[in-house]
Order: sequence, then structure tokens, then C-alpha cells
Amino acid sequence: MRSIFCLVLPLSLFAFLGCVEHPVREASRVPSGVGKPEWIADAVIYEVFVPDFSPEGTFQGVIKRLDSLQALGVTTLWLMPIHPVGKKRAKTDIGPLGSPYAVRDYYAVNPDYGTAEDFRALVDSVHARGMYIIIDLVANHTAWDHPWVTEHPDWYTPGPIDGFTYPVLNGDTTDWTDVVDLNYDNPALRQAMIDVMQYWVREFDIDGYRCDVAHGVPLDFWRAAIDSVEKIKPVLMLAEAAEPEMHLAGFDLTYAWPFYHQLKEVFRGAPLRTLVRQVDSTLALLPPGARRLRFTTNHDETMWDAPPPVLFGGQEGAMAAFVLATSMPGVPLLYNGQELGTSTRVSFFARTPYRWDAPESPATYAFYRRYVRFYRESQALRRGTLTVLNPEADHVLLYLRAAAGDTLLLAVNVRNRPETVTLPARIARQRWVEVFRSDTLAADRLELPPYAHRIYRPVH
Repeated sequence: MRSIFCLVLPLSLFAFLGCVEHPVREASRVPSGVGKPEWIADAVIYEVFVPDFSPEGTFQGVIKRLDSLQALGVTTLWLMPIHPVGKKRAKTDIGPLGSPYAVRDYYAVNPDYGTAEDFRALVDSVHARGMYIIIDLVANHTAWDHPWVTEHPDWYTPGPIDGFTYPVLNGDTTDWTDVVDLNYDNPALRQAMIDVMQYWVREFDIDGYRCDVAHGVPLDFWRAAIDSVEKIKPVLMLAEAAEPEMHLAGFDLTYAWPFYHQLKEVFRGAPLRTLVRQVDSTLALLPPGARRLRFTTNHDETMWDAPPPVLFGGQEGAMAAFVLATSMPGVPLLYNGQELGTSTRVSFFARTPYRWDAPESPATYAFYRRYVRFYRESQALRRGTLTVLNPEADHVLLYLRAAAGDTLLLAVNVRNRPETVTLPARIARQRWVEVFRSDTLAADRLELPPYAHRIYRPVH
């Protein structure tokens, strides 16, 4: 079946594109993203691991580098957990810091990062630049030395390990031996976690949460918690989950994990049509206002899998993959140091000395700065429709993003060899100019070097 996506396409472009509008599935509950501030739909998110983001490894160190993030085109910071890390049963065999996702105290900041006032200064500095900041919320489990373990043992899932258990997901016990599973059957725990969520929004004016293992926590809790927090202020809620029903609980963003996994397969040789079908099926399931987080890496992928230059065939392939991922409808994510062209695995259980003043790949840094800033300026990329022109593609994807007053033609070669794509007649009849290279497209065929990406605008 021909796969064409038309999401709010301006009527004046229908004749030009020959596009058929797909109906949006009705949702039983409109997600909280509908009616939220415009900055959420226009966000470019940057994930920060505080120990690595500056030579100091502190909140003050992050403040010193905010201007560089703003120059990169970032609008929103996501800070990995800012809280003290558990010591009991910590996985120090993996790294001396232990996992930041083993939280010892939800109401405190990690003393290695600074003080509560240092964090407040960071939030204020972010807001002073017209930017936004969200923090990680680890609601599925705590460290073994969290005070709740002794003060409220009934807030935890009973099990065989000193009366408790490691987290259980999809019926299987995980190997997350440094944390203990919370029990959301307990109403007192639910209220305690809502109190935590309200605290950081009310007292520090943060702009939302990225919710770790969100699919491990009941949906009805998230509905109540998000509604409660948004009585204080509208916030961005990002679920570490791919299930579309997370949006019905109030989440604005979910992970584009299925896309990411299929993207890797495509760069290993699978035909592009498999990725097109994945996008098609996902967009059909999302309720109104829902968006996907688009990425080619994050803290988990860079540590447990590999960084983009390894996964996608080198720096050129990594750039092509990033364009392909983030030019799909959604919100882009960059991970701590990704713009430097980092090509080695980076652990978040230890500090890693980045050369922030000397990118591993200067060409890669220049690409991210140029492309992300262009993304920020493009209504088509941030909010436009998607029309795939060759849905049965093997090697080069040709597609349009269009919004009122802004139409883009994109071509991405996912192979490490030259490829040629034939342009549809209605595209070939139009004159196009490449937005970065200024060369014109004036033929019925487009020849692309290995891992090349091109973005064209029509010439009127």
C-alpha cells in the first residue's frame, strides 16, 4: 500500500503534492500536550550528564556552558538525575560513581554537583536565556539506602531479597541489583511521589520531567500525578516508553525506540521501505497532540550499544542518520557530547573527560550546529506534514516536509556508496535550491555521494 503522511497540510499544497489526508484516530483522553505552551512543540532537547558536561562536573559548570548550547540551537535541557546516588549495593564494578538512576533522596541534590542554591541558579540561568529545563524522575524504584526502605517498607514490592525485590518488568526480574522496586498499589506511595513531583516544580520552577522506566509505573498514577503538577504550571512530560497509550496519561513525548531500532537495521542493509512502514504505523497510533522523541543516541545507547559513528558507518553516516531521524515528525534529542563526534562508548557510571574546546570531529560539530539551527528556523521541520515520495525505497529516501510558507524536499542516502534516485515528475518540474550548498536541482535524477543528505527549498 502506498504510504503517504499528511498531517495538517496547507490546502494550497494538496494539488501540488497529490496528497491524501489520513484521519487521526480519536483518543479517549486528549493528552496534556494539547493546549500546552508552544515551546514544547518547537523544542530541541539536549541531554546533560552533569559530571561530564564541563571540566568542573557541577551545576556551575553547566551554567558556564549554557551559551554554547544556545548557539547550538538547543531550547531545552534534560538533566539526568540530580539526586544523591545510593551507596548500598551500588554497581561500582561498572564505574566508581554508581548509577545516577539509583536515587538515595528525591528531595536533595548530589553534593558532587553543588548545592540546592547552585541548582536554583542553573534553573534561573536557563530561564534568563529563554530556554527550559527538565530533570529525570526515577519513579519506578529507589536505591537500597533510600530512607523510605526503612521508614515505609510497605511502599515497596515484597520479594525474596531481604523482603524486597529488584524491579520486575514484563514479568521478568531485572538485573538492576542496585535498586529496589516500588509498589504503586500503595496509595501513600502514590501521594509521596506526587509530592516529590510538585516540589521541584513549585520550589525550583523546573519545566517538567523525563520519566525513567515510565512504562513500569501504572498509567492511572501518571494521570493523577501529571494533572496535579500542572495545577502549578504547564510542564513538559517525556516518558521513557514507546507505548502510544502513555500519551493518554498526559505525556507529551514518548521515545521513538521502534524507529531507532529499525534505523540501525536500515544502515546495516535493510531496505528503507521497512523504516517507512514503521513510521507510518506509529503515526497512525498516536493520539492528537502526541509527539515522538527522535534520536540517534542517548545515555543508554552510547553506553550499552555504541555511539552514532560506530552504529551508522562513520561520521558521515551518523550525520545522515541524524537528519533522517530528526526530520521525521517529532522533537529532536542530542546527547551529552554527541555534537563532538564522539566515537567511543561513554559510561554514565564514571566521569569522562570530554574535550569541549576541541571536537573529536570538527566537521561533525559544524554539521550539528548548522543543521540544528536550521531546524529551529524551519516551520516545516518543526510542525509540517510528511509526504514520502518513494515509499518502496531501498537506498535513498525522498520526502517532503511542508507547512504554511515553508516547503522542504529532503533526500538521504543510507548507503556507503553513491546512489541515484529518480524524481517524481511533479518534483522535477519545480526548481529547487539546496539550503546549505546553494546548488540547484534541475533534472529528473538526483545523484548522491555515500551517506549524503540534501535539503532543498523551491525557487519561486
